[in-house]
Amino acid sequence: MKRLFLTLIFLAVGFAFGGAAVFWYLRAYEPLPPQVKAVVKKQGRRIVFYRSPMNPKATSPSPRKDEMGMDYLPVYEEEAIGAEPEAGVVRISPEKIQKAGVKSEIVKRRQITRVIRTVGRVEPVENFVYNITTKIPGWVEKLYVSRTDQMVHQGDPLLELYSPDLVTAQEEYLLAYKSRAKVKDSPSAEVKRGSDALLEAAKKRLKYWDISDDQIKTLEDTGKTTRTMIIRAPAHGSVTEKMVVEGQKIETGEPLFRIIDHSSVWVYGEIYEYEIPYIKLGEKADLTTSYAPGEVYKGKIDHIYSHLGSIRYEQGKETEVRTVKVRFELANSGGKLKLGMYLNVEIAVTAAVSALSVPDSAVIDSGRTQIVIIDRKDGAFEPRKVTVGAKGNGYYEIRSGISAGEWVVTSANFLIDSESNLSAALGAMSKQGDGERKVEPRVDETPVKPAKMQGHMH
Repeated sequence: MKRLFLTLIFLAVGFAFGGAAVFWYLRAYEPLPPQVKAVVKKQGRRIVFYRSPMNPKATSPSPRKDEMGMDYLPVYEEEAIGAEPEAGVVRISPEKIQKAGVKSEIVKRRQITRVIRTVGRVEPVENFVYNITTKIPGWVEKLYVSRTDQMVHQGDPLLELYSPDLVTAQEEYLLAYKSRAKVKDSPSAEVKRGSDALLEAAKKRLKYWDISDDQIKTLEDTGKTTRTMIIRAPAHGSVTEKMVVEGQKIETGEPLFRIIDHSSVWVYGEIYEYEIPYIKLGEKADLTTSYAPGEVYKGKIDHIYSHLGSIRYEQGKETEVRTVKVRFELANSGGKLKLGMYLNVEIAVTAAVSALSVPDSAVIDSGRTQIVIIDRKDGAFEPRKVTVGAKGNGYYEIRSGISAGEWVVTSANFLIDSESNLSAALGAMSKQGDGERKVEPRVDETPVKPAKMQGHMH
């Protein structure tokens, strides 16, 4: 009984020491990290070797860390196939594609539209601006419009003008009118013709001085001259300028008032030079004010000016941008559009019809060249140079480099492009150093140092 008890004790101690030895050995020389073992067990794939994350040419047959303390990345069997891939083509495993968020879209034809945005300034219609002057000298007897920005209607009196020349002209007309009445029954045709010519000349003189037919008829009926002449508004609008006061002596042609009709206005916009090919007469536009963004005025391009201008952003610096001026005409019966007001202008134009196109996020623009990443749908990605055209509604027109039906990467393409460029650069360096012979991946045979023991066996 005692021998059996001792035997059981020795067996228990042996198992304990054996288990401890196996535990410490596995801790020191574990060939795979636990997370890697879990991935391998889950995916059922075999790891061929490990590669440095910073230098793909530095590899190791077992897990290790680089000089910066970063873990080497496992390279699976299917990734190691084809040690000499096509130039620039990079192969990525489905797991990496998913982790990097790589998305692709098929290349197809579509209509490309773009919205040209600019700022317009409200100005008066040129033929709705009236400068009020007189054709005879005189004195301002009375002002009916005594302030600027006063609204007037067509025919409203603006001022009364006293002119001695006008009084003389009226008296001459009355004399000619009465003389004609006296000789109307004369048997001499020549006398009648002379009387008619004199009356017509006097009437023309009054009309040249803007005396209306109604005023001449009143002069004939009453037979009395008027001391002053009333100057009336030629159209409806606001008096934007008043250059006279009561009692002022004025000369022939001297400006007295300026009246602007606001029932219609012009809006001028500046279009950048590179956008000129997209605009044409009759192109519709939406114009909005800053104080009422929801209120949209519908307009169309009424005129495209024949000369270019420029916009200077900083005074004294060479920061001019070439532009062309376009004009819109808007109805303004309510008077909400004020002269000098700025409007936001949006012109929706067709940039290309049935154009081969890709999303703008698919194009990598270096400034001199444009590149897209072709997704071959087998884990291979190929960078390809393209020629782009018009851009609009989130797409680029592609004029050369790809065909309809191919797939382009629209997300994480910069990561793929950088990896492709790195692979191509490393391949070129290897060929330069070793000639044209095939260079096998270098495997770092440096043994992995066992992890430091956390205790000591006794």
